[in-house]
Amino acid sequence: MKDTQKSTFIKSLAFNIIPVQIFLFVFWFKNGFIDKVCGVLLGFISPETAYQGDTWVGWKTYIVGTWDKSAVGHLFISPTFDFMFPILIILQCIPFLLIIRSVIAGEFMQGKERVWLLRAGIASLLVTSCMAFTQTITGASDGQYLWQFLGFGMVALMYIRNENGK
Repeated sequence: MKDTQKSTFIKSLAFNIIPVQIFLFVFWFKNGFIDKVCGVLLGFISPETAYQGDTWVGWKTYIVGTWDKSAVGHLFISPTFDFMFPILIILQCIPFLLIIRSVIAGEFMQGKERVWLLRAGIASLLVTSCMAFTQTITGASDGQYLWQFLGFGMVALMYIRNENGK
């Protein structure tokens, strides 16, 4: 690439939106795919070498253990773990998959409408809301950071909509 082409390309990048893409991707990639999918799969494939906290049993012990500290959680939410945990894993993977789609669509460029990024933000807000609900109703300590992340998600959606001109 010639120097003028490089500077034109750099000028066409949407530096105002790339940090949102990076943050949402990294957060859900780490919390959804790495922690849940890879941890659970590694626990099934090689239980003797897997980090026990990230295996199915490890997550069940941690999550149900926090839910069981509350009578409401113990009675209504803890019994649903084996059904709800796979759904949570899928939900946590959706935002980072939508960010990948956003990047493939070139939504990091100036003048592009950020349809996939907006969908990733909505998915992130949905997942965070579900998690914040269960953690708050059971009094779990994770509820605090989830409420903060929920606030970030709402601001991010407003920012993305503003960048889209809507």
